[in-house]
Order: sequence, then C-alpha cells, then structure tokens
Amino acid sequence: MSDTTVNTELLVVGGGVVGVAVARHFALKGAQVILLEREAIVGAGTSSRNSGVIHAGLYYPEGSLKERLCIEGKLLLYRYCQDNRVPFEQTGKWIVSSAGQESRLQGIQDRAVNNNVPARLLSHRQIRSREPELRCTAALESPSTGIIAVHDLIQCLVADLERAGGVVQCRAETLSLRVEGGKAQALLRDGTRVEADLAINAAGLDALGLVPEEVAHGYENYFLKGSYFSYGAKVPFKRLIYPLPHEEGLGIHLTLDLSGTARFGPDARRTTGRDFSLNENDLAEFVTAISAYWPDCDANKLKPDYAGIRPKLIEDGSVVQDFVFLRNLFDDRYPIISLLGIDSPGLTSSLAIAGHVFDLSKT
Repeated sequence: MSDTTVNTELLVVGGGVVGVAVARHFALKGAQVILLEREAIVGAGTSSRNSGVIHAGLYYPEGSLKERLCIEGKLLLYRYCQDNRVPFEQTGKWIVSSAGQESRLQGIQDRAVNNNVPARLLSHRQIRSREPELRCTAALESPSTGIIAVHDLIQCLVADLERAGGVVQCRAETLSLRVEGGKAQALLRDGTRVEADLAINAAGLDALGLVPEEVAHGYENYFLKGSYFSYGAKVPFKRLIYPLPHEEGLGIHLTLDLSGTARFGPDARRTTGRDFSLNENDLAEFVTAISAYWPDCDANKLKPDYAGIRPKLIEDGSVVQDFVFLRNLFDDRYPIISLLGIDSPGLTSSLAIAGHVFDLSKT
C-alpha cells in the first residue's frame, strides 16, 4: 500500500484466528472485505502462542459470552475441521483434583450438566486402570475437548476469505482508528488511510489502544505472560491433563500436539510489554506444579519452548472475566466495533465470535 486512501465495506484490523474468522464470515455474506495484519504473516501473534486446544466450555462464568460462544464455537470448529480436512484430534481431557478440592470438581461437573456439555466424574478404579501414573483424588473427564493444528486452521480460513473476494494485507500496521463523516477510518504507518462502512478492531494486544477516544469505557490492559516447556520424551498419558483452574488461568497443564509432542504450561505472570522470552529459572515452578499430578516427571527432560501473552482487561480494579464487544453506547450506528479481552477460549470460539459480530453489525 502507498500514501493513498482505500475504500471498502468492511475493514478488519488484526489477522489472528478471530480477526480472520470475522473477515471470512462477512466476505461469505457478500461484503467487500480488507483485513490488515501488522506482522509478516497472519496468525503470528497470540494465535500461534497458546495450547492449541479446542475447549469444551466447562469453566466460564454462567450466562457469559465466553460460555455461550465457546460451546457454540466448539461444535462449529469440529464441523469445519471435518469438512475442510483441517488436522485435529478429539483427545478428551481430565481435570484432576487433590485432597480437599473434590467439591470444586463436582461444581464444574454440575455446570457441565446444566449446559449439556459432556463430562463425567471417574471412579478411583477407572483412574488407576486408564492412567496409572496419574496422582489425584478425583478426575473429571471431558470427552469433547480436543487439539487442533492452529496454523492449518488459519490458512484454511484465509483461503475461504480470499476465494470470497476478501483482501489480506500483511505488514500493514494500523496506528489509529477514528470516525470521519460517518465512516470508520484507519491510519496506517505507511500513510495509507482505509475508509470503511464498518471496522472491526480485532487487534489482540493492541486492540484497547485502537479504541477511539470518544468511546467511553473504563478498561485497562492486564497482560498475562504464559510460558510453555516441552517434554523431551514420550509421556504415559493418552489425553490432556489439567489441574483445577485458578483466577488467572487454567493452571500448568499437559497438552499434546498432533505429532505427539507433550508440552506443559502456561504459567501466569503479569507483563506490560511484548516480551516473549523464556526464563529457565521458571523450571522449578513447573516441576512443582507438574509433580502434583505426575510425580514421575523427569525435570531433566523439560525444556523451554515458547511463551504467549493473554490480552485480558481490568475494570474498576477487577479482572474482566468475559469477552467484550465495545461500541459507542451513544450511537447505534457507530461504525467501529472493538473486540477486547479475547483470550482463551478465543480460538475455540472464533467461528461463533464471527457470527456474533456479524449479528451485532446488523443491530
């Protein structure tokens, strides 16, 4: 792009899995779409630095968008993978408790039942026979949890978008979003201006900074850095293993990728920047967390792998527990919708989020 003005019906800022899914959805509905991504390739940010898990929808606040969009998105994502040959595996997972935590596990199971999400508590005999090296007092099985090749998913979504006439422009950093003459206008670092009937701000870690000044809100960024360690040997588990969740995440859990490589993570450390470096000094914390459910873990086989940053929010001093779709409350036709706090289960929810944003654009 050059120092000029480009016009389109829909502009999407941010080429992570959610931004791409939103752009694809609008393009398939017949809209003229441009997607802008600051990095050299799509999916290079938060989307490439997570556990790659398709979540079942077990944990999220009752009645929240996270809960609804995760459960809906899971079904859409499995169907999409099957229809488009995107690699995935419905591995299932176990959430495990230690002494005194059993009631919390029962609470998760009760929520699952209420939401028609498959989950069942396992007997001690079932635990011992199926995962003999696992240490826990109780386990909840989630058979609809899975893993996915995230890069393949994003590339498939991009192919859909481009076949529908959408344009993807990488190395296109958006500096600001504002409204001019009833239209959204994006200013790019190279001087290009993109005008659109509607803009979707799906910029992840940068999204809050792109919210126009006239849009009232009380949000602040609350970035959590999470590191992952890979395991240099085969693990004895056939499924994902999760501890009970805590207020800042799902705990240091065992995930598997489609090649069978085992990873543990993420931890949760507050950060203010884009520091994706790994610290081998974190190893002791990982060993302690993993040993709580796998005592035979060999610390010498744990190696730093990668880190990601979760774009969470704070409002009035408290962490926001839900996705936020922010528009100007004083203008029903305001042409910018900002997607904020899209952390986990953003990947699982991506196709459902796309439909939700499309519906919002029509109200």
